[in-house]
Amino acid sequence: MTTYTPRELAAELGYTNESRPGQVVRRYLRERYPEHTGLWMLDEAEADDVRANVPRA
Repeated sequence: MTTYTPRELAAELGYTNESRPGQVVRRYLRERYPEHTGLWMLDEAEADDVRANVPRA
């Protein structure tokens, strides 16, 4: 099973100049999944959700 980090998805979406890599993705994830705690390791469905809802840079 493939997993993704917010940093990887942010780079895929073109966010390469963030002061904290992956910040835009983590912001979206915190709003979408408020019950989550800990590190973000996203499965394919969650990664697809990010790709569909976080605009490209």
